[in-house]
Amino acid sequence: MPASDSLSSWQLLDDRVRTWWDEDLVTAQEDEIRADANTLFLPEPYASGGGKVGPPWYRSMFAWDTWFSNLALLVHGRHDLVRAHVVDYVAMVERFGFMPNANQAALRTRSQTPVFPDGILRYLTHTADTALLQRAYPALVTEYTGYWNADHHRTACGLATNADLGDPALDPRLAAEAETGLDWTPIYDGDVRRVAPLITNCALVRYAEVLAAFADRLGLPDDARRRRAEAAERGALIRELCWDEEAGFFFDYDHVAGRRLPHWSLCGYWPLWAGVATPEQARRAAEALPRFRHPHGLTVTDRPLPSPHDGMADGDIQWMYPAAWAPLVIVTAWGLDNYGLHEAGRAAAEGFVACMVRHFEATGELYEKYNAVTGGLDLPNERYGMIRLHGWTSAAAVLLGRRVHEGTPMDRLVGPAGPAGADDPPGHHG
Repeated sequence: MPASDSLSSWQLLDDRVRTWWDEDLVTAQEDEIRADANTLFLPEPYASGGGKVGPPWYRSMFAWDTWFSNLALLVHGRHDLVRAHVVDYVAMVERFGFMPNANQAALRTRSQTPVFPDGILRYLTHTADTALLQRAYPALVTEYTGYWNADHHRTACGLATNADLGDPALDPRLAAEAETGLDWTPIYDGDVRRVAPLITNCALVRYAEVLAAFADRLGLPDDARRRRAEAAERGALIRELCWDEEAGFFFDYDHVAGRRLPHWSLCGYWPLWAGVATPEQARRAAEALPRFRHPHGLTVTDRPLPSPHDGMADGDIQWMYPAAWAPLVIVTAWGLDNYGLHEAGRAAAEGFVACMVRHFEATGELYEKYNAVTGGLDLPNERYGMIRLHGWTSAAAVLLGRRVHEGTPMDRLVGPAGPAGADDPPGHHG
């Protein structure tokens, strides 16, 4: 397809996404929770990932999915919806002490990768909404200290693991894995509780930096210094324990066995997104991109891996090769752009954008994931089949589409999120 046709096709998709934000609005107020006892009350409407096209369970507000939507909403100038999402998130933390996996009673025994606070800071940078900052800050401190740094997440190595507080429907190993958002994946060898995942710890580095920025704005210098020190300490541990100098890449760390796991995955780019990689580490990680890059996107892992879960078929392990998932492609491109590796950042994005646009032209829809190798919607590991999805796939269309067709690196596209701390390692970009 000529470049001009490709651009116009993406612009049509971007225009359609603008309309989906309102079409996908869902409420979880009194009428809804009376009709469905599993629904948890939320005070504001929210743009659900499934909207009117996905399965009913995807009409909930998910903890990390919504962050990706918020990034795209900020690009589209929809500060009203981002604010509504922030109010809903804070209300959940005020009620439970953390944002549950989603606003479903069945999912309140765990959270998900804690990236949402980063979007709150970006929203406040756009709007200077002081009243919301004053409400959000104490709630986020509660979540960061009382949930993510609580005993069930701590390990002897100093990094965090994932855990669940008692889901009656799932094996504890699976419930803990669901907290990463990567349900299900082979990269944790079947028990993430033994692992200090990159995705979780990089998000917690960013969480501490966000709290520091909030503390600065609220005139709390001691709190700001403490959070920056925590971010720097966790970042140093990620470099020490998760970086493999021989391979030139970051790997998840088995804190029980005291070794890095061997699986190559896109989670290895999260330290670039969080700014904890050194410039040399980022350069070497960029050299590994061809392991994951295929004509139609980036695969989660560099190869198929067998199911590590007892009694679970390989076909249920959906977060791996050959699937391309929007959130991991976004973070990979963003991480590379953070270090000025713009050629690699574009390479990470372009195949996935073309694949999304092509299927949108054919079907008028976006999907939860795509086959990065064939470019199709068929995958050997679909778990519950291929579903239509907006949410973070819409976000990828907005963000990565601009990355490819307008040439705007991700770190500039998503806008400023406050100054980096004085103790951040070289190459850090906030």
